[in-house]
Amino acid sequence: MNTIGFLSFEPWYILEETPISADILYFDKLMFSSASIEAAELVCSKLPLRPIDKDLVKRKMNEINKYIKYGLVCEYSAEDFKKDYSIYHSIEEVSELGKYLIDNDFENPYLNKKNPRDNLFGSLSSLREIVELKSRIFSIINNSKSTDNYIPIIREKYRQNLITEKLDISDAISVVMKRFPIINLDISIEKIIDFKSDPDTKIKLSRLRNWVNEISKSDLSIKEMEEKLDYLLLEYSNHMNLHRIEFDFGKIETLVTTSLTFIENLAKLKLSDASKVLFDLTRTEIRLLKAENSAPGKEVAFINKLNKITLYNSL
Repeated sequence: MNTIGFLSFEPWYILEETPISADILYFDKLMFSSASIEAAELVCSKLPLRPIDKDLVKRKMNEINKYIKYGLVCEYSAEDFKKDYSIYHSIEEVSELGKYLIDNDFENPYLNKKNPRDNLFGSLSSLREIVELKSRIFSIINNSKSTDNYIPIIREKYRQNLITEKLDISDAISVVMKRFPIINLDISIEKIIDFKSDPDTKIKLSRLRNWVNEISKSDLSIKEMEEKLDYLLLEYSNHMNLHRIEFDFGKIETLVTTSLTFIENLAKLKLSDASKVLFDLTRTEIRLLKAENSAPGKEVAFINKLNKITLYNSL
């Protein structure tokens, strides 16, 4: 089963510096509505953008196209929705979201419509909310007909009272991904694929996803979840730093005390004794792996790993 993020593609997302690889790191694949990407491109073409912003739009679109070629991003077309129209009407939650989408004007009462900047900001914010509502609808539809797990990527909630409301899975993922390091724009897709294919990465990502699923069922507020996440990251980092110090000293001690023995046994062709020396080094490394598997905060070790590898720049 794949975990697929339904991408809310709108102007705010195109104009964000964060590359799409940040979403790819958490999800197995991404899906987007072809209608939303067309609307976003149209709006961006009409905006009074600076040259640097226009380059950003071009870069983001090129990035999307590259991931499409690698099969990591796919589209949900208008034709796909037509085929699923009966599902849209048969699921109560989808129908309610659709009704909300039709009935709500998405206007911000605190913005001054006479102010061109406020008016533009309000329009873009409204478009984001509309697109993300559609992402929720399309995710539910695809979940009803697929064994894969579709999750809408939500950046702005259409509901009110963001601090006190109960988390859902999209909120939890959003909080976690805010702790992801800033991705190097020059990183190749091949390196990202290799990183995601690593067995250790897969285990850590599975643990993180499982923790996200569990925490999304709790009554924690977004603020409380952020505090809990930071606590677990600190716990894990401190635990592993301590054991890495022990590992380094243990490895040095093993090398110093056994290297001469290894050479002597090898010279005398006592191969079984020489092999035992090598196993001492292996046991030292195994102790570090055991410490990692029992570490407090291991559920969020995936984020810690992202911050440690050289392909990424820490926040």
